[in-house]
Amino acid sequence: MRPFVFATLLLSTHLLVAAEHGDAQQASPAHSAPAPKVEPAIPPSTPGGPEQAAQGLTGKLVIERLIAGNKRYVNDVTSLSHHGADRRKELTKGQHPIAVLVTCSDSRVPPELLFDQGIGDIFVVRTAGNVIDAVALGSIEYACEHLHVPLVMVLGHEKCGAVTAALGHEAPPGHILAVVEQIQNNLVAIKPGEGEPVEQAMQCNARAVARTINNSKPIMEHLVKAGNVTVVAARYDLDSGEVTPLP
Repeated sequence: MRPFVFATLLLSTHLLVAAEHGDAQQASPAHSAPAPKVEPAIPPSTPGGPEQAAQGLTGKLVIERLIAGNKRYVNDVTSLSHHGADRRKELTKGQHPIAVLVTCSDSRVPPELLFDQGIGDIFVVRTAGNVIDAVALGSIEYACEHLHVPLVMVLGHEKCGAVTAALGHEAPPGHILAVVEQIQNNLVAIKPGEGEPVEQAMQCNARAVARTINNSKPIMEHLVKAGNVTVVAARYDLDSGEVTPLP
């Protein structure tokens, strides 16, 4: 809503100011129609530039933006936008991430970097093997329900150590077992495709986690069915740096 500015000026003062600025325009009639309100449009994303806030964006468009950012990363033409003091100051007023990234904790998979995103652009949930529990689901629900994020991407990666452990024959020590068991549960009754076993299991695990999020009641299932949120799985290649959506 535009603020109303109230001023009480003498006619002589008004004429003096108008003369100084070369303003020869006459006052509008008292009963003239108000100017139509123009809603600000979300500007398009530009290569190497900042991604826009999530309002009005669809999951499909956000995927396109993330893949475009990943291509900049792969080609070493990443942007420095959304990284400085001005961006930090801007974010003290609130956050508007464009996507939730559920990724592995592996230090070789930094989501902000590989998608060429800055501070406040993506909402990240990271665990070994990109598995999720009730706490992780609650974090995802917060981003989608309260921040209106339109996309959740589950990102598995090449040569995942957690997936490798899940395919092993020995139980790992401590709480690592909890991670391994979740991955193993995600692989039950799933027939892997042809190819390297860890690679196939990683992809199956990422898809299973995406399905879990997609079908989670009551919040995520409702948002997905309403068309407000898209949930996808993807693969990150350690060698090339490329992200590829999984079918």
